[in-house]
Amino acid sequence: MIKKGACLLAACLLTVTLYGCTSKEKDNTTSGPTSTDAAKKIEKVYTYANAGNLTLASTLSKAEDLELVKQFIMDNSGFEVVPIIPPKGQVPEKLNLLLASNEPLDIFLGDVNTFRDHGAIQPLNELLNQYGDHIKKLWPKEWDSSWKALTDTEGKIWGIPIVPALAEKAVFLRSDWMKKLNLEMPKTIDEFENVLKEFQEKDPAGSGQTIPMITNLEGLNLALAAGYMDTGYGDWLDQDGKIKPAELHPGYKEFIAKMADWYQKGYIYKETFTINAEKMRELIKQNRVASNVIHYSVVTNILDSLQQNVPEAMYEVPDELQGPKGNITTMPDLPTIGWFVNKKSKNPEAAIKLLDWVHSDINNYLSIFYGIKDKHWRYTDEKNHVFERLNQDYVGEFLTGSTFAYTVQFAPSDPASKPEFDFLGKYSGDTSRVKKAFTLDAAYRYDQKEITEKLPNKADIKRMIGEEVTKFIMGARPISDYDKFIQELYTAGLDKWIEVYTDQYHKAVGSQ
Repeated sequence: MIKKGACLLAACLLTVTLYGCTSKEKDNTTSGPTSTDAAKKIEKVYTYANAGNLTLASTLSKAEDLELVKQFIMDNSGFEVVPIIPPKGQVPEKLNLLLASNEPLDIFLGDVNTFRDHGAIQPLNELLNQYGDHIKKLWPKEWDSSWKALTDTEGKIWGIPIVPALAEKAVFLRSDWMKKLNLEMPKTIDEFENVLKEFQEKDPAGSGQTIPMITNLEGLNLALAAGYMDTGYGDWLDQDGKIKPAELHPGYKEFIAKMADWYQKGYIYKETFTINAEKMRELIKQNRVASNVIHYSVVTNILDSLQQNVPEAMYEVPDELQGPKGNITTMPDLPTIGWFVNKKSKNPEAAIKLLDWVHSDINNYLSIFYGIKDKHWRYTDEKNHVFERLNQDYVGEFLTGSTFAYTVQFAPSDPASKPEFDFLGKYSGDTSRVKKAFTLDAAYRYDQKEITEKLPNKADIKRMIGEEVTKFIMGARPISDYDKFIQELYTAGLDKWIEVYTDQYHKAVGSQ
């Protein structure tokens, strides 16, 4: 059941659960029950521990520390949280078994399309109205569309958002090398090309080791292609009223021609389309890479290691860089990931009350994520919510309700994490520097089951597009063949693809 959209879910979980949170500051106190609440019977809430943090833990918590956190939650929320720990490597399988059984389960994380379609979750409107004030307040107004992605055409809210649409692909330039070569941050594609040329010719890494750019097709598409299009990279509405893939947009062909030219000139690393993220990080750590057009984490996660060998090394985003058609970066479609309440939950009210408690105060969240303040973690800058871990005796089995609304308000003191937090807070959710995917406010309403039934060859067409576009960039196929490539797509079933997605788009827009 859960395997649908598994890659997107994994990415979202990793983004959110690695990082911290806060709502408005509250005089260092935790929100807890009143004396009347304390007199009530402690209610149990069963949570599935699939927030993603436990996949990063080598061991589980020490028994005494787990008990301390459990008691803290009971004392301050009035609920006893019972975490269900997934077996390693079988997180979705265990969840499917729980949902199919009568075993107790209240809260879990997943994709709304999957679990709503299978009748595994319940609508939350009334529960949120009665018990979810902090949940609704914590989520920023500019991200309200994320609630739409978890709401059906009848207005039923099926889950609590975990992450908004994010622009996670970007251009990164070695700013220390640019200063060394007296180069300014580029504002146009021509200026960017000149920077790459200078990197190649001046060889700041030395001994011919400088790589002007590493990237992959997804990085190019989402971090640069929009600069050649009047919309973000993705499906778009043509003048004939039909939804078509980005590769049919006139501006995209121009973009690919430019990338092919850069590849031929040696600005793009020759092996860039055959290496993985781990190899890319290795090249960055070796002090060889001048620019990256890639997912932010490929750069930010390795920068500290690079700086240990080259202290002055720094990558920066050229945030004024524009293409012929304006903003170069795409904010893709809204994710449909959220926190859900099991349809079979015996106490959904308690589930929402617990989640609301998590969303109400920074100390509540840090306690279920990192443990007891001043025992497992402590603030190094409480005003700005910067903290450090004191030990790993508690690893976060009670974590539930994690949200990107916390991520951008919170930071660890660990210098290795700073580049990642800087990017997430400054760039990932900033809509002023991106173009939104044309279907961002519609695609979440598509009937994925119907699409799969009508387009059994959908994956084949997608694979064909990726393979052929890569050939154009690498010079294995001349740009003069591009129109022929489009005709090959129609032969492979693109007509039907366009028909199905056009129908889905108009249905989605008509239902809003």
